[in-house]
Amino acid sequence: MKSNKEILDQFGKYVGSDAFDSSYGSIIEVLNGSGHNPMMKDKMELFQSFSDNEKKIVKEYIFELISGTLFDFLRIFEEHEEFKIVYEEDGKQVNLNKISEMLKAEPIIDNGWIQRFSNELKNDKA
Repeated sequence: MKSNKEILDQFGKYVGSDAFDSSYGSIIEVLNGSGHNPMMKDKMELFQSFSDNEKKIVKEYIFELISGTLFDFLRIFEEHEEFKIVYEEDGKQVNLNKISEMLKAEPIIDNGWIQRFSNELKNDKA
């Protein structure tokens, strides 16, 4: 079976690159005017009138909202033991909450899952 670190990193990749990126990336596309969703045209037009500093503030706020939502979602598994996130391999199970010091903080801490595994953040800084 994989080590606890390998299990958490694998789950963290999904959280950072799938969960975080899907929301953050689509919002950043609209903010930058590069989105392809016709239903967002009015929002893209509004954001085009924003200064670079205003766009930066919006990006920071979006980051806080999405990372805060992930924190609150994972907190459910820390505070309610009847709910579990379980990794299973070869019939053996590991409760992610038990192998993480603080599962809810894993995405948002320094060098956490979002910083390490988000492709959108890496692309946005380029």
